[in-house]
Amino acid sequence: MKNFKMFLSIVALSLLGACSSDNDTEVTPTEYYGERVSIGDGEAWTYVRTDDQQKPIAIGVQFDETALENLPTGSMHADEFVLHLPEDIAVPPFNHVTMDWNEHGHEPMMVYDLPHFDFHFYFMSQAERDVITPFDSVEFNIPLLPDYLAPMYLETPGGVPRMGAHIIDLLSPEIAGTGPFTHTFIYGKYDAQINFLEPMVTKAFLDSKSTIEVPIRQPQKWQKAGYYPTHYTIEYDESSKLYTLLLSELASR
Repeated sequence: MKNFKMFLSIVALSLLGACSSDNDTEVTPTEYYGERVSIGDGEAWTYVRTDDQQKPIAIGVQFDETALENLPTGSMHADEFVLHLPEDIAVPPFNHVTMDWNEHGHEPMMVYDLPHFDFHFYFMSQAERDVITPFDSVEFNIPLLPDYLAPMYLETPGGVPRMGAHIIDLLSPEIAGTGPFTHTFIYGKYDAQINFLEPMVTKAFLDSKSTIEVPIRQPQKWQKAGYYPTHYTIEYDESSKLYTLLLSELASR
């Protein structure tokens, strides 16, 4: 009997050890940061979060609240700040990000003519963007195949040099006529290929220090293999005085 009790004690200790070992293997997500770029009186940088298997689960931009102070003024077009992705982690199909400051907004008037930021998450390189000219009307206007167009999104005519054409969300309040522009999510294309993803957010919304999480309607198929967001989030952390804009809950496609 004594030996049997000792046997039970050993089994119990083994089980506790196994449980403890399982808990010890839990690893918090890993975070990677891109090079800091001066914006306003502050800085901005790219940010990637992975799970414990090193698979990307979020990609985005972080910036301190002073980045919203003393922003450029008097520009005819958007002031573009190029943010390179962290060197130690690849998140295909993403190549680089730009944080574009629009002091007076942009077309269409009475819709997006508010001071705001366009966050472009490009699939193409800067060199590839540089060859997109104002005269590329054919490439701007070739329609996507239906499987590559998210539901209730509309391809708009024309395009922007070094960028592409825009595909707008028909359910966004500013487009549907149900409210003003505060934030939205846009797809971009060039030569019938999705070439960027673009959350847009007004400076007034950022100044409100609100937190939101919005699902992204998906196309049936993606043209390139990679990690694609199913949500976008905007949040402000009072303790660190940091804003974070994320393409989150990345799914491998």
